[in-house]
Amino acid sequence: MIEEQAQVIEVQGEHLILQAQTQSACGTCSAKKGCGTSVLSKVVGKKFSRFQAMNNLDAKVGDTVVVGIAEDVLIRGSAVMYFIPVLGMIVFALMADYALIQEYDQRDLYVALISIIGLASGSLISRWYFLSHRNSRKYTPVVLRKLL
Repeated sequence: MIEEQAQVIEVQGEHLILQAQTQSACGTCSAKKGCGTSVLSKVVGKKFSRFQAMNNLDAKVGDTVVVGIAEDVLIRGSAVMYFIPVLGMIVFALMADYALIQEYDQRDLYVALISIIGLASGSLISRWYFLSHRNSRKYTPVVLRKLL
C-alpha cells in the first residue's frame, strides 16, 4: 500500500474532501543541484491535489490523515494514463506512414500531425477509462489513520 498524508478540508456526509501536497522526488535524490526538475519545482512552487475518500475514522475538518492506495491499482492507472496515449500515437503514425505515398512532398509533416491525433485519441480513451471507473472502490484512496 502506498501511503501519503493529507489534510481534511471538508466533510460531505460520509466522504472527506482531502488535500495533499504534490511531492517531487527531489528531497531524496542525490542530484539535487544538477537537475532541472529540482529547479522547476522551486519555480512552480507548492501544488496541492484534492480528492475524496470515505470517512471511516470520523475525521473532522483540519485533521491530518494518512491515506493509502494499493500498488497494483497505482501501476494499472499509470499504465493506462501513460501507455495508451503513446500507443495511440505510435499506431496512428505507423498507419499514416503505411498509407501515404512515398513520393509525397510533405509526407513527414502529415505523419507527425496524424501521430498527434493518435496521441489525443489515446488521451481521450484514457480519460474515458478513468471516468467510467471513477466510482469503483478499488481506485478510491482509503483513510488508514489519523495523525495527532
